[in-house]
Amino acid sequence: MTAKVDSAFIRRAIELADLNAVRVALFHQTRDPEIGALPVATKLDDAGRALLIEKAVAWLEQHAAPGMPPEPAEPFLRELMNLATGENMDDLDFEARRDLAAFKPFPLTTAWTNGRPELPKDFRVVIVGSGFSGLAMGVQLGLLGIPYVLLDRRPEPGGTWSINRYPDIRVDTISVTYEYFFEKNHPWSEYFARGPEVRAYLEMISRKHGVYENTRFERSLEKATFDEKRDRWVLEVASPSGTEILEADFVISAVGTFNNPKHPQFEGQESFRGRILHPARWPDDFDAKGKRIAILGNGSTGVQLVAPIAQEAEQVHVFQRTPQWISPRAGYGKAVEPEIRWLLDHFPGYWNWWRYMAIAALFQTHHYLMPDDAWKAKGGRFNALNDKLRDDLTAYIQAQTGGRQDLIDRLIPDYAPFSRRPVVDNGWYQALTRDNVELVTDGIARLTPTGIETTDGKVRDVDIIVTATGFDIIKYLWPTKYTGRGGVDLHEFWSTDGPRAHLGMTVPHFPNLFILYGPNSQPLSGGTGLPIWYVLWSAYAAQCIVRLLETKKTRVEVKEDVFRRYNEALDKECQNLILLQKEGAPEKNYYVNEFGRVQVNAPWYGPEFHRLCSRVDWDDFEVG
Repeated sequence: MTAKVDSAFIRRAIELADLNAVRVALFHQTRDPEIGALPVATKLDDAGRALLIEKAVAWLEQHAAPGMPPEPAEPFLRELMNLATGENMDDLDFEARRDLAAFKPFPLTTAWTNGRPELPKDFRVVIVGSGFSGLAMGVQLGLLGIPYVLLDRRPEPGGTWSINRYPDIRVDTISVTYEYFFEKNHPWSEYFARGPEVRAYLEMISRKHGVYENTRFERSLEKATFDEKRDRWVLEVASPSGTEILEADFVISAVGTFNNPKHPQFEGQESFRGRILHPARWPDDFDAKGKRIAILGNGSTGVQLVAPIAQEAEQVHVFQRTPQWISPRAGYGKAVEPEIRWLLDHFPGYWNWWRYMAIAALFQTHHYLMPDDAWKAKGGRFNALNDKLRDDLTAYIQAQTGGRQDLIDRLIPDYAPFSRRPVVDNGWYQALTRDNVELVTDGIARLTPTGIETTDGKVRDVDIIVTATGFDIIKYLWPTKYTGRGGVDLHEFWSTDGPRAHLGMTVPHFPNLFILYGPNSQPLSGGTGLPIWYVLWSAYAAQCIVRLLETKKTRVEVKEDVFRRYNEALDKECQNLILLQKEGAPEKNYYVNEFGRVQVNAPWYGPEFHRLCSRVDWDDFEVG
């Protein structure tokens, strides 16, 4: 045993751990039939739980050691995956989930068919954005030995995690799901990492994997024009010293969805003598002590802001336009215990299976989003799972507000859960019960020199207005002007019914351009394990680049008819989702654009979308 801990410490570690991950990791190591016969942890009785704990403690007393096991052979891997979730998955699900445990050093990445060929002189890829997807692309190109330059308008890596620095910003899914496949078992200090820790993680990735040295910070791409004669992109880049001209064989846009802050405009705004802040431009000198503060919005950002600000401010007015389903997360705001940290470092396979379980569960969200007509015929609202969740969340609201009916009546939404982006409760409901917090549901009529006047004529004097109104997520790639083949302007091409792409990544008339986290790319199931998808999309773009280099071609472009058929199928599939149903209140949903079309999400079942994005169908592309 390499770690100097006693049996009591190990026992505490196991009792604090995810017992399902313990169960699978222990069976992985021992193939003990008694462990293999145990059900998933939620169905363990007292005797089964005791057996699992005793066997895990005994094994760790003898075998605890640093390291991570290799990927098991496929039959045993499938057995372990089925054991993890208590199901017998089909080939489609197995294909999508087999890499979730991240046993391989670099899962999902693209490789050369027969070694790296000699590249054309001055061949270069330009990546735009150094958030999660841009870094994934940089790492992928680095593995292939393909020259690239990464441009970012910020002075550091991090993307949205660099932009947003407001109080209590943190991930809303457990930290282990925010790790790349290729950087395993990161020592997060909390189960749900705060913003500064995520930024530090991304900077570590950038530096460790050679992306940082290929990055030009404080560079903003203003124009990108495709030169048809040379099959190259010509880029105009704003820098501190003026405009720079770059050329690239491929452009990978990784600017993401949360790129352009939405700044609301109100009558009388210019007269307000206080301070107006957007969370994406949070000042270092912010001080809430003794201040009267209005927080506009109750999305993820607005919810995260209220509790910490209310602890210091004299008065907080929370302006709510639309109620949200806001849910708890086990471990939110909680530090990772030393015992769990030891277990992650000394129980081979525990990290892998903990991560697997956390992400695999996300694939089940698809079932909450599909209507059940038979259920509705029996008096249900939408489907059994969704209705049960509604009941649970309603009970949670009632409990967190202490049964205050004046709040409950205004907090329970009239639409179904999962219609909008799920919001995590960090003490928001309880904060509303404080004496210095007021929930305001009347609309804003105008700003006055001293505060906010609502539609009922009441004026609330405030010192600071925080516009937690989110981002203009419909404007993909905005404000960069992209001009493709034949002089086609990308934003004009998208002007009819909003941005579209094939698989969220490619657009006809725009050869050698790939969009990561583009239109209709957010998976509805498995989507919150996004670093997985960033790697997957990066690998897809890399497949195209590799194919062209290996065949000595210079241009790849999705066929227009393929693009059209894909989007027709996508729109048809979206019609089945709660997002466009009456129960989903599409008029209140930022996933739906001004044309009434689902703009953000990929409607496919997660494993189906995974298969589509895993390998390039060359019949979909013109290659020349």
